[in-house]
Amino acid sequence: MAAHDGTLLTVTDLSFCIDRHHTIFDRVSFAVGRGSLTLLCGPNGSGKSLLMRIIKGLEKTSSGTIVLGGEDVTSSAKKRMRSVGLVFQDAETQVVGQSVEKDIRFGMENLGLGLDEQQRRLDEAATLLDLRRFLDRRPKTLSGGEKRRLAIAGVLVMQPEILILDEPFANLDWRSAVSVLTILLRLKDEGHTIILVSHEVEKTLAHADQVLVLDEGTLALSGSKESVYPKLTERGIFIPRGVAIEDLSWLKP
Repeated sequence: MAAHDGTLLTVTDLSFCIDRHHTIFDRVSFAVGRGSLTLLCGPNGSGKSLLMRIIKGLEKTSSGTIVLGGEDVTSSAKKRMRSVGLVFQDAETQVVGQSVEKDIRFGMENLGLGLDEQQRRLDEAATLLDLRRFLDRRPKTLSGGEKRRLAIAGVLVMQPEILILDEPFANLDWRSAVSVLTILLRLKDEGHTIILVSHEVEKTLAHADQVLVLDEGTLALSGSKESVYPKLTERGIFIPRGVAIEDLSWLKP
């Protein structure tokens, strides 16, 4: 974490149990550096999406603590809802406006932001996410990648401290996936803190500052991509043989 300006999020001994006999994950602990990109991966059913929903404030934890920006927010779902932005795997479920512009404005209007501030944030997000030419379009006419960028824009204008994306490349073709990944790296370069939940490790690993592997109810691996890389196949995560870490990216030709 030393490469970034301090630790923004600290999760300690977080557990989620349905009952005494069914534990989804147990005593998960990790930290996320400010301005970093964390890649969270693991087998289907390991609890990755649930863990992110807890951090967002959409689910209650069974035990453990969540500290955000130095403040213990474990018992404040409202604080986490404001501070953590989550883009769901099915981005279309987050699209509610009758036009792209109205959709981006939706959350800001609910916050009661003034029109000038709304316009400033709208212009910034639409430019960053290459959506300006679509502002008058109906969202249902957009491609999968464009809808994903719209969902990110709708979250980004709320100015969350952390941006979480759950399988952001799901159901996207190669060109759309490259577009979304390029946007995410641009956001990181601008100082945004990102947690990327993806099973497609072989196409995103090169860009991660740290990697977390959730498996069989525990945080099985955590650390830099260099330290985790040799152990990924032991956890059933596909990695092409003989490929250097720097080549594990969608942005490679």
